[in-house]
Amino acid sequence: MMPVRNVSLPIRAPGRFGLFILGFAALVSLLPVSTSHAQDAFRPAAVVNDEVISVLDLAMRVRLAIVGAGVRDSQEVRRRLTPQVLNGLIDERLQLQEAERLDISVTDDQVASALQQISKQNNMTEGQFLAMLRNRGIIPTTLIDQIRAQIAWQTVIQRRLRPTIAISNEEIQEVVSRLEARQGSVQRRISEIFVAVESAAKEDEALANANRLLEQLRAGANFSGLARQFSQSRTARLGGDLGWVQDGELAEELNTALFQMGPGDISAPIRTPAGFHILLLRDMRKNEGNVVDRTRIEQNLTDQRVNQLAQRSMQELRRTANVDVRI
Repeated sequence: MMPVRNVSLPIRAPGRFGLFILGFAALVSLLPVSTSHAQDAFRPAAVVNDEVISVLDLAMRVRLAIVGAGVRDSQEVRRRLTPQVLNGLIDERLQLQEAERLDISVTDDQVASALQQISKQNNMTEGQFLAMLRNRGIIPTTLIDQIRAQIAWQTVIQRRLRPTIAISNEEIQEVVSRLEARQGSVQRRISEIFVAVESAAKEDEALANANRLLEQLRAGANFSGLARQFSQSRTARLGGDLGWVQDGELAEELNTALFQMGPGDISAPIRTPAGFHILLLRDMRKNEGNVVDRTRIEQNLTDQRVNQLAQRSMQELRRTANVDVRI
């Protein structure tokens, strides 16, 4: 699915009560059979440092993930997605809380801009896109809240982590030399879904999450939609799009897998020091020997380092948080 902008629907809209009623009615089909009473919608699914994630919050986000991935809605699909969706909501609350601690706020204009971009990527106007969400039983503020959390965390990363990173000329030259040696080979258009490994103790859990996503992809899920909802890389907001990549530009584990793939192929989870990557090879073309772009190389190396630092920051936020999962 998707990214959302200059919205005709206000971010804090007077009509929000109507949106809530629509979403609340849709919730009935998402709740487990044993929780048929309306008040269960407000029951905590988790509490993050005294901030509640309700069953309604979780149900709406699960439905958003299903719509974004383009998979058929079923009890089995919800069951598989719910743990990952809940983990994502918990992370978002921690990220928003950290942004608030650092006095970082997200403006309505920033959210509106992102909303406009998402609508465009889905070949819809904003009005059409928001109507589509309502018709699928999703409260539009579900997506707006997700966007707000993503922007807040990216701002934290840009202000606190990126300025600490310096890429040396030696590191850049090492990549330049590797790429120049492969001139005349191929370039690949690649998308990724990345699942971080937080610690050695959680490697099996991360692999299980990656394999669940792979199952959804093999069942016909939209790669970009799953990437936006579940990938933990900076490319998530772009639907996982890495653009055109030259041989040797990525980590060697990823390059090795790509050499065995053809256009349209999706890889099994590939382990790198940071976590598991699922790659989609969209297209290939011959590398005509273009001049190596040192600025792009520096940017890629910086982004890799930023991703590593961001993952460590999240690990620390989780370690020090008081999280009580209640479902």
